[in-house]
Amino acid sequence: MRTAGGALAGLLLALATAAPAAAFERELQRYYETLVDICRTGVTPEIARAYEAAASAVDRAGYGGGRGSNFFGVKSPEQAWLDCFQAPDGRE
Repeated sequence: MRTAGGALAGLLLALATAAPAAAFERELQRYYETLVDICRTGVTPEIARAYEAAASAVDRAGYGGGRGSNFFGVKSPEQAWLDCFQAPDGRE
C-alpha cells in the first residue's frame, strides 16, 4: 500500500508541475514569435504584452530564479531590439 501511495503522490506532483511548465513554454514561444520583425518595427505594444505574459509564466513556473536572476532566460524587448544594432546577423 505504501508503494501505491507514493506513486500516487508522485503522479500528483508531476501533474501539478506540468501545467505551469507547459504554460511557460507556450507563452515563451508566443513571445519569440512576436520578436520576428522587431528589427523593422521596434518594440511594439504587442511585443511588450507578449513579454509580460511570457515573463509571468516563467515566474509562475519557477524557472531560472526569477526576473532578477542572470539565469532568467527571457530577453526583454528592449534588449532584443538593441541586438539588431549591437550584434547584427543579417537582419534588416
